[in-house]
Amino acid sequence: MFKKTLLVLITLALVISIGSPFSSEASAETHSIHSQELEALVTPTVLQNEQANKELDELEMKMGEYIESLPFTEKEFENMTESEQNKVIDQYFNNEEFLALENRMKQLDSKSSQSEITTQALPIFFVPIAMTVGRVALMAIRSKGARTALKYLKNRIKGFGKNYKIKWDVRNDKGQLRSLVVVLHKGKKKTTRVFAVDNGKIPLIPKTSTWYWHFHVAPKDKIHHALRASVPKKYKASPGETILH
Repeated sequence: MFKKTLLVLITLALVISIGSPFSSEASAETHSIHSQELEALVTPTVLQNEQANKELDELEMKMGEYIESLPFTEKEFENMTESEQNKVIDQYFNNEEFLALENRMKQLDSKSSQSEITTQALPIFFVPIAMTVGRVALMAIRSKGARTALKYLKNRIKGFGKNYKIKWDVRNDKGQLRSLVVVLHKGKKKTTRVFAVDNGKIPLIPKTSTWYWHFHVAPKDKIHHALRASVPKKYKASPGETILH
């Protein structure tokens, strides 16, 4: 009888201990430790990304202000000779101040695109350069016209070798300018677009048929990159289809 009673008490004690607050607290404490460890690993990366994005926003603002302040208008640039245009590009887009902004932007773009570079047959330097050059081209179009942007792009985009084809000043059947530049990669089975600065409709909310200048960069070449400053505030970017810088 005593043994049976003792066995019941022990069993009851075990059941109580399992359901007791001490058991829950221990589990919560373990969960808390794991959460803290995970947070310690994730937080620095999140903060670094936030800081990089903040610096990138500031650089874009400085770059836009710099281009807007250049001492010539769209019309004045168009009326220049080709030699004069080349001198202007060299003077204002190849000087120390501008190159410092551009190179820093490339560094930040490079950090954000490292995971994408290996997914496409591209030169390892291509994605960050294309992201930077694309945004600068849009800023130039907005402030100084498409002709200025075209000259800038020709100054930056050189031949990538026999596996690449570059098309300039692409127009449709109606003679409308659709692309300042299109860079194509010639693969064994098909030719794919890896970079383009286009003029046309972009996915926005609400929908609109208005044309906006934008660019595409592989491997996510379906995404339309446009300037927030060029798109009216009533429109928002369509998620997964458009990014407004």
